[in-house]
Amino acid sequence: MVLNNCTICSVYISDDEAPRRIKVRCVGNQITLCLKRESEVPDSERVRIDFFDGQIGCVRTYCDLLLRRNYDPAVMEPWAADCEILEVVEIAQGRRNLRTKMEKEIAFTSFRLGEFRGEIQNVSVDGVYFVTRTRLRYDDTVEFVYAFVEKEYSLRAVILREEDFRDGRYGYGCQFMELPKGAGRDIQQYIFRRQHGGVW
Repeated sequence: MVLNNCTICSVYISDDEAPRRIKVRCVGNQITLCLKRESEVPDSERVRIDFFDGQIGCVRTYCDLLLRRNYDPAVMEPWAADCEILEVVEIAQGRRNLRTKMEKEIAFTSFRLGEFRGEIQNVSVDGVYFVTRTRLRYDDTVEFVYAFVEKEYSLRAVILREEDFRDGRYGYGCQFMELPKGAGRDIQQYIFRRQHGGVW
């Protein structure tokens, strides 16, 4: 399987431990996990990994990992794991849901960096894409408040992909985390109204 736009994955270590977020490099059909430590992934021939691909969605898999030292000067992590997908369990959260374009500058909050400004460029019930001059990390969590119809919601999202526009701006594709009750319905209503000229 070829991943089109994947920069991060979740590696499941054990049943009683939270999955670890690990950076991914994809070149053609070659998938490489970039590791800070040799022990960051389990020593197993069948490892559960969820890949977050900006085009395909969340690809839940079982993989074989071959651990090695990293000698690529373009990658800062000292260890790497060559990844072979053995089984695709499920492809979820793809672009099944409608999204709408928008240009709305709002205040975001990052636990690591505090408050910053960014412009939301599109939204769906799955997540949001925004552009900012603040440099974030691919696994940062951001928070913001927005009223899609009438009610304001406090929303949290995790960054799954990033783009560097080379002009001091960065684009971030994020997945919502546990939408508040009613938020998904209001986002869908907002998208419908925008597509039919009912809201700007």
